[in-house]
Amino acid sequence: MMTSRRAFLSTAWLLAAGVVRTAGAAHKFHASFTTIEFNPESGSLEISLRVFSDDLENALSRKARRRIELDRAPEAAEMVSAYVRERLKLRRASGEPLRLAWVGMEQRVDMTWVYVEASAPDGPGGIEALVTVFFELFRDQKNNVSSKDERGKRHDILFRPSDSGFKPLIPAA
Repeated sequence: MMTSRRAFLSTAWLLAAGVVRTAGAAHKFHASFTTIEFNPESGSLEISLRVFSDDLENALSRKARRRIELDRAPEAAEMVSAYVRERLKLRRASGEPLRLAWVGMEQRVDMTWVYVEASAPDGPGGIEALVTVFFELFRDQKNNVSSKDERGKRHDILFRPSDSGFKPLIPAA
């Protein structure tokens, strides 16, 4: 009985230590997740970008040339907005850029959600995206973008650092 209790306590301690160490350690993969939804009432694309908070802090710190902590920097929202406008681009197939309007951001344990929107009265058809979030930090970064067409069918595109061009949100039929 004593051996199993000792084994249980040892296992519990190791798990707890692993959780603490994992929380403070860098994650093993580098990805962002963007969801673009069309709101027909407002005629806008509602965009949410989910990223690892430590990666976002690293990108902002690199740009500012000083340590930026999202929960402590009073200018964090302004810096995040500028970074997202630089790294998440939308345009019409004609090349005309769509302007991203800041909505806000939300932080949870190790993730940050960033919300922006863009006017697109005709929906996501004919809109192209280029997402280069954290490409300056990681060679293995992957940026996933998910959107839906008029029929509600989901379309996913993936951006890697080796990609250099815009991709259509909705593939041509």
